[in-house]
Amino acid sequence: MIQRIQTLFLGLVAFIMTLNLFSTVWKADTAEKSILLTPFYLSEKTMEGEHYHGVIYIALLIILIIGISIFSITRFKNRPLQLKLGLGNSVLLALVVGAFYTVIGKGKSMIAADAVSHFDPGFFFPLIAIVLNIAANYYIRKDENLVKSVDRLR
Repeated sequence: MIQRIQTLFLGLVAFIMTLNLFSTVWKADTAEKSILLTPFYLSEKTMEGEHYHGVIYIALLIILIIGISIFSITRFKNRPLQLKLGLGNSVLLALVVGAFYTVIGKGKSMIAADAVSHFDPGFFFPLIAIVLNIAANYYIRKDENLVKSVDRLR
C-alpha cells in the first residue's frame, strides 16, 4: 500500500542511496597530491598521473540496499518479511559506513598529515538512510502489532 508511512521511508532510503552512488564521499588535498573517494573508486592524483584503487564492493552494497528497499515496498502484505528485510538493510547500511571509514583510513595513510580533508555529502547519506530505515521498521512493527491485536479480539 503506497499510502503507508513506511513506504515513504523505504522510498527515501532507496532515493538517498541512489544519490550516494553518484556523489563523492571524501576529499583530501595537498599541494602535490589529491585524493577523492566515491563508492566506485579511491582516486589518487599526483603530478605524475592518476591512480585508481577499486572499491567497487561499496557500490555493490549500495545497489543491494536500493534493491532490498524497493523489494520491501512491494512486500506490504507480508510484514514479518518486511521486518527481516529491514533488519538486513540496516546491517548492510552499517557495512557501508564501516567500509567508508576503512577506505578513508587507507586514503589518509596515502597523503601527508598536513592535508586538508573534508567529508562530502556522500558520507552522510548512509547515516540518514539508517535513521529512515529504522523509522520504517518502527512503523512496520507498529502495523504488525495492530493486526495481531485485532486478531485477538475476534
